[in-house]
Amino acid sequence: MRIAVDGKALVGPAGGVARYVEGLLAGIESLAPERFSIELLRPGKNGSTLLWTLWNLQRASGEGFHVLHCPFYYTPLAPRCPVTVAIHDVLPLEHPEWFARSTLSPIRHLMPITARRANAVVTDAECIAQAIEELCHVPRQNIRVIPHAVDHEQFHLQPMAVSTEARRRWAGGHPYLLQGGALEPRRGIDLSLVAMMELRRRRPELVLVLVGGGRAPVPELDAPPPWVVRPGFVPDEELPALYAGAEAVLSPSRGEGFDLPLLEALACGAAVVASDIPVHVEHFGPAVELFASGDAEDLAGAVETVLSDSERARELREAAPRLAARFTWERSAAAHLELWREIAGR
Repeated sequence: MRIAVDGKALVGPAGGVARYVEGLLAGIESLAPERFSIELLRPGKNGSTLLWTLWNLQRASGEGFHVLHCPFYYTPLAPRCPVTVAIHDVLPLEHPEWFARSTLSPIRHLMPITARRANAVVTDAECIAQAIEELCHVPRQNIRVIPHAVDHEQFHLQPMAVSTEARRRWAGGHPYLLQGGALEPRRGIDLSLVAMMELRRRRPELVLVLVGGGRAPVPELDAPPPWVVRPGFVPDEELPALYAGAEAVLSPSRGEGFDLPLLEALACGAAVVASDIPVHVEHFGPAVELFASGDAEDLAGAVETVLSDSERARELREAAPRLAARFTWERSAAAHLELWREIAGR
């Protein structure tokens, strides 16, 4: 069975969709499934994602593939083979104010259309499946929940010496809180800064390390206070040490699809403080310290619990890798392969 996978996400800056595609392909390779031939379709370095999808993938869909898998919202409008599409969230439909106008319009217009035309929609959580059903008017039986996963060979528990070195390297030897992922307004950076000001009244040595970049402007970071450390992009191989060395990892996002950085932190045994948005509760609730989304005071209180209650911090650090172990790319890949087999009728 020939399966084509749209590899547009692998061209250009790395992001969550690229991690999904890379992890899925690695999981399939590990399973080495019989009767499946996976072909990655990759465009050149330049070019529009939309034009690539509407033109090149449209043409490729007629080249004898049994299924075409599109990992990011868009599919060809008139494909000549069965199509599955991954919709990781519906935030552009729920909160258009979080997105640049240049990218918002095509996504808001095409997402519901491609979701309805696809043979099946793949998404990351049951709460997102319900939103797709409601906002895109897709029958629930056409939506398959397949959670993302983490590379456990890369993200795992770290020796104490690694944590100590991370504090020295990234925070000048100070205890630090860590927030990663694309630094965008919806990610709750404003909440982290307000919470830090409260926490530093009692813990003046505490610093906040913000890892990653972002396309959207974050006004709060125009003139950050001296206790904010911004190393920018950090290679994947250095992230486990950063996660392990943190007093707590923050995920105060107001909206997410799956939140891969949170899962990576759990796999490394970090104590995670996360907003109580539906996807966090659904996938990670038992292993994180939750706080009321959008409430900086509650975030500060949740972090203080982790910092001052050693028993609670120990519970979180022990629960974290156990929960993360449930999420493997092999399991995700097996679910994708089963779906494609069903779609192709084989």
